[in-house]
Amino acid sequence: DKVNVFPNPLFAYNPQTSYNAGNPDDVFVTFSHLPEDAVVSIYSLSGSLLRTLDSFDKATPTSQFLRWDLKNESGLRVASGLYIALVESAKYGQKVLKFSVILPQKQLQRF
Repeated sequence: DKVNVFPNPLFAYNPQTSYNAGNPDDVFVTFSHLPEDAVVSIYSLSGSLLRTLDSFDKATPTSQFLRWDLKNESGLRVASGLYIALVESAKYGQKVLKFSVILPQKQLQRF
């Protein structure tokens, strides 16, 4: 029941969030209170699987925290929007989390 995701919503350039405000490209959300065997599957609202994270993606295998760098399986940054995370554990079952990501508008240089 304690499994959660923060900050929710992730709002870019907010100094109260847990990412480095000096580098807006270093954004992430953190899943907290995870069991050791947890698998986190992140979906778009349309149901497309964007990324699957497990204990190998944690800083240490026994950590309760897991950071997602907002990139899909191909390494591309996801867009602003609403997302669903399915957290699964053989011991504790499943939990569904909903969270939103609001990223800044980027101005690309023309070449």
